[in-house]
Amino acid sequence: MTFRKMLLCGVLPLLSLAPAFAQTAVDAGADLPPGWPRPGATLLVENDRGSAYNVMYFQGKPAGLHRHRYFFAGLDLNTAAVVGKRQGDADWGPPGPVIKDHMWYLPKGLTHDEMTVTDPGRHTVVIDIKDKSVPEAANTTSFPANKYAPSQTKVVDNDKVIIWDCAWSDRPGEASFDTRDMFLAFAEGGDLSVAEDGKPAQVKHYDAGQAIFLPGGHARAITAKNSAVHAMLVEVK
Repeated sequence: MTFRKMLLCGVLPLLSLAPAFAQTAVDAGADLPPGWPRPGATLLVENDRGSAYNVMYFQGKPAGLHRHRYFFAGLDLNTAAVVGKRQGDADWGPPGPVIKDHMWYLPKGLTHDEMTVTDPGRHTVVIDIKDKSVPEAANTTSFPANKYAPSQTKVVDNDKVIIWDCAWSDRPGEASFDTRDMFLAFAEGGDLSVAEDGKPAQVKHYDAGQAIFLPGGHARAITAKNSAVHAMLVEVK
């Protein structure tokens, strides 16, 4: 997939709203820090498929010029405003809004500085997509493939990921065969039941801003308990 086509998969709407995301790498030789870890970024999950961080932005405190080492997906946990600065710029661009529950995808090599101008500041979960690729598991079961939730809407589909906006209600879950590794980042938390490969269900509580990893190649039934759960689900190709 070309860089232009990848942008059209989900980046352009975000670029029009948040100028902090408007510059890709120009000088590949510059020794710049990665997007994270950094102050306010807490590592949640890391393995050979990716790394998930809970990222807080602090009003009036620049993140510092940085270059993202990986393609990355994100979920905004609140509504706020940010300003951005491209490499070589002296001044910040105009404020742009970020909207609660917005899910997005941005390119490897993105180079910029950013700062929130609201209190509370911007709050996100981001998932770096590492370079490893794994073939999709064959579904040899009688279950449908990749039917994760009663409500799931595709947000992004490209050669690295498929991003789904998923919601579970307090009702019995249907089994599905999950063909790919996946990360879940929670927008609205609650008790989530995961029954895998016919084994007893495991019920755990997750708060908004947490993230988990589930490996592909398994049959699962996912169900919310006691209240609805809303999450960004990222299939890693």
